[in-house]
Amino acid sequence: MKHVALSGGADSVCLLLKLLEQGEQVTALHCNFHLRDEESNRDEQFCRAMCERLNVEIKVKDFDTREYADTYHISIEMAARELRYNWFAEETDTIYVAHHRDDQAETVLMNIIRGTGIKGLTGISPESVLHLTSRSEDAPKSILVKRPLLSYTKEQILQYLEDCHQDYVTDSTNLEREALRNKIRLDLIPQMERLNPKVKEHICQLAENANEELLASETAATYHLLSPLGFKRNQIKEIAAYKGSETRIWISDTHRLVKSKGIITYEQKHIVRKEPFRIDADKINGPLLYRRVRPGDRFRPFGMKKGTKLVNDYLAERGVNLLEREKTIVAHTPEGQIVWVVDHEIDDRFRVDESTRNVLTLTFS
Repeated sequence: MKHVALSGGADSVCLLLKLLEQGEQVTALHCNFHLRDEESNRDEQFCRAMCERLNVEIKVKDFDTREYADTYHISIEMAARELRYNWFAEETDTIYVAHHRDDQAETVLMNIIRGTGIKGLTGISPESVLHLTSRSEDAPKSILVKRPLLSYTKEQILQYLEDCHQDYVTDSTNLEREALRNKIRLDLIPQMERLNPKVKEHICQLAENANEELLASETAATYHLLSPLGFKRNQIKEIAAYKGSETRIWISDTHRLVKSKGIITYEQKHIVRKEPFRIDADKINGPLLYRRVRPGDRFRPFGMKKGTKLVNDYLAERGVNLLEREKTIVAHTPEGQIVWVVDHEIDDRFRVDESTRNVLTLTFS
């Protein structure tokens, strides 16, 4: 299930339709900030009616945005942003938003005007982890933000909606010049386009170039940190470049590294296990049998939900040398299915879970 931030504007409507076109199951999340009187309610009703017509689940949240801004002495824009993303994080760990290529150009220009380094020139990322501000006793949260339309121009979005015969609503505040972004969109960019009609394209190319430079710099810094831990240059390049939402693991001769939502943690291998190895006794049919590992032996390491891994590959990844691997003992069922790589790990299919009634503690001497 994909959760989409749906305002009712052209961009978010396009994103919703694109995801449905790809066969995705979608839930729309709509925020009513009650900042534009009847126009706010109009947007909500539009989103509800469209989702009903498309058979899409929609969740709507009402906010007293002005009270929130006054309470915490922040701008209306900041209040709306905090309220929006904190609610999104309550509903999902990943939110799809409709930033596009024109937004990218505006963001880079806005960063330049305010003053920025190379990071600001990179603009908006296709996906990023947003660490949220917590103004209550709740622990701070984070959410993965994905932007599938970042390569689309506003013109392409409007053309797509026209081709689909799909209407949308327009936020009247987008035509007001108080906000810096609006001034850039309504005044600065049109003036720049008189000098060069391709200026937005060139600004977006600048962002891509800055991203490449920043990645090279991050790779160099990561190399100095991780090369003493046994990680190879190609691994370090992958680690620095990886921005995905899934947890990824890299193994060196001496260390195990995990990168999740942009955060890197690592540890030395061969950490002493504090708890005994235990399995669900009712999942075995008959006594456990023991023998030395054989080429081709496979099992599903604890925590691995699909597929299997060669026992020898598993041991090698954890720094067990060839001589020690040949001496490793495995426990298996009478049918030959490996249950335990002795003193290393159990097979996930035999783990103790909430349905377990009888637990077997594994020992070998």
